Amino acid sequence: MMKIFYSIAVLSMALAASSCSSEDAPKQAAAPAVNPNKLTEPFRFHKAIEVKPGLTFDVLSWGRGAEYVGAYMILRSDSSRAEYKSIHGELEGEITDVWNMDMDSDGNPELFIQAKGQDKDSYLKMYIYEFTESGSQQQLRFPDITPSTKRSYRGKDSVFVKDGELFREFPLFEEADTAGVNPTGKKLLQYSLRGNNFNVKEIKEEDKKEEKKDDKKK
Repeated sequence: MMKIFYSIAVLSMALAASSCSSEDAPKQAAAPAVNPNKLTEPFRFHKAIEVKPGLTFDVLSWGRGAEYVGAYMILRSDSSRAEYKSIHGELEGEITDVWNMDMDSDGNPELFIQAKGQDKDSYLKMYIYEFTESGSQQQLRFPDITPSTKRSYRGKDSVFVKDGELFREFPLFEEADTAGVNPTGKKLLQYSLRGNNFNVKEIKEEDKKEEKKDDKKK
């Protein structure tokens, strides 16, 4: 009988000690949730462009300190050939979008990096590269707007693609309206690519009306 009471007493003491040690033990803080899609400093932007199966371009931007100054990098991954190359350059502004086209229909993709800056004379920045099948690249120069247009330019660009052509539209302002508050009109520019050189055409209001008439006839 004494042995039974002794065993019960020992078991009770063990349970009490276990309960006490578990309560007194410091509790570990739960690990913070990690968002795999969120970039960590110094990276600011990332987008992957798959040109074709096995060929992907990863575009990244990074920088510390100044918000509108940094750099960009293009990583070319050709998994079918196990070839991996990269290029980089200085970046003005922040990247807002990246896409690929073949504007000159030569079979070589052009990678467009669109950036948005602060300075009124370079508010829209375009970084464009054409890549060959072997992976070599050539940077293409995006045309500047004319000096007379710059006097009325305050940014606020809209860039879009239609029928394989690149368009850029932005409002115009009086030269004294440096803050760009009251627009006086708009300008629409059409870009085509021939021989790695851009041609620019301004689309007037009368041209827009003619296009609408042609669309109705169709």
